[in-house]
Amino acid sequence: MSAASAYDELREGTALGPYQLLVAVAQGGMARVWAARHVPTNRVVAVKTIRPELAGNATYQRLFADEARFAAAVKHPNVCEVFGTGEVHGVHYIAMEWVTGESLARVLKPNRGDTPRPVEPRLAARIIAQCADALHAAHETRAEDGSLVRIVHADVSPQNLMLTTTGRAKLVDFGVARSVATGQVGDFPQIDGKAAYMAPEHAAGKRLSRLSDVFTLGVCLYEISTAARPFATGNREATIARLLEGGFQFPCEIVPDYPPALERIVRRSMAMEPAHRYPSALRLKAALEEWLAYSGPAIRESDLAEFVRSRAGAIISEREGAIARSMGGRA
Repeated sequence: MSAASAYDELREGTALGPYQLLVAVAQGGMARVWAARHVPTNRVVAVKTIRPELAGNATYQRLFADEARFAAAVKHPNVCEVFGTGEVHGVHYIAMEWVTGESLARVLKPNRGDTPRPVEPRLAARIIAQCADALHAAHETRAEDGSLVRIVHADVSPQNLMLTTTGRAKLVDFGVARSVATGQVGDFPQIDGKAAYMAPEHAAGKRLSRLSDVFTLGVCLYEISTAARPFATGNREATIARLLEGGFQFPCEIVPDYPPALERIVRRSMAMEPAHRYPSALRLKAALEEWLAYSGPAIRESDLAEFVRSRAGAIISEREGAIARSMGGRA
């Protein structure tokens, strides 16, 4: 059986090592994600597999292996945990923590055809502060010999930021991430991150650094707090051209009462020159937390959980119900 055929055969009920696929829940540029049952413990996990049409492509196989390696190395409560990897009859998979929640992209626009709805600025700042903490952990990940792995995620976007029903943000999908010590993201142009969220040096094909992820977090903060995308045009080449020019509407031009202090944080994060950005994701987190501390009451996990349920509760309940029914039929 060819690699593509083996992946084509995957369906609800298929066993992959100790995991049994339950429900297909998502598909991205490189992979499919399934809710699955860990048979020995009867626990729900997420299992990621390469999309069938890409299964025979050596580049995608390498990226998939890199994702497993990098994601497993990062240990942080705001990073989706990797439990293990495996291969069964030519099908490679990654088993991960199941996150009960929804992507930030879906929270902005719960239904197809909806107009994106911004997140209240202080909630947006709390979400991005958690993601900045997660990215800092990735940037500071060390190898067994104590040396920095120098991971750059290079693909942070609202699609890759999950909000849980317990009020926590989770960074997922290290499919484009790699160590800047071993190569540039530009080595793989066909899967080079999402153009609208690239740092300028990424779009220009230059070597990346942790400051590239700081820029992208700034773009995410801009988008979720304004419901506008600063560089997106609907055309990859035009988006990259706009990004390299560096011009975008300031948040206050879109949202008249946008907090000036938060806008300063956004604009510094999105500085064209890396040296003009926050020097680390941790410093970005600190700036956001400082603003949150003096701009109003504390944002609690329960506040974020309530927000997620209000925006995407029906979607989450439907998915969890399907998983529960599938579990009941196979328990």
